[in-house]
Amino acid sequence: MIDRIEKFNCADKKFLYFNLSNFKTKEEFFEFIQSAKSIIERYEHNSVCTITNIEGVRFDSEVKQIVAEWIEHNKPYVINGAVIGVDGMKRIFINSILLMTGRKNLTFAATREQAVALLLKK
Repeated sequence: MIDRIEKFNCADKKFLYFNLSNFKTKEEFFEFIQSAKSIIERYEHNSVCTITNIEGVRFDSEVKQIVAEWIEHNKPYVINGAVIGVDGMKRIFINSILLMTGRKNLTFAATREQAVALLLKK
């Protein structure tokens, strides 16, 4: 699972890239979220930008709840974040999660490169 998380710096900003795309099972997905939580907890508050790729993720009520808990968990650590792979119903799910968690520092991007560019401007 750790191979789906990448740490990098760009223009003096710390980034974490979370690749949630195309998990085969919910169990793998949930295991990844737990690993991701332990990684982000190593950062100081308001110290990291996140990019999360959710291409191919199928949202149901259980996945939505886990993602909402993860977004809430990450809130203290994240300066700004971007989500890749948001289309159709996923946009509705993510927007409702943002409302539930009060997160206002997340944006949507088409690609990882676009996400980095957007986050560097903030």
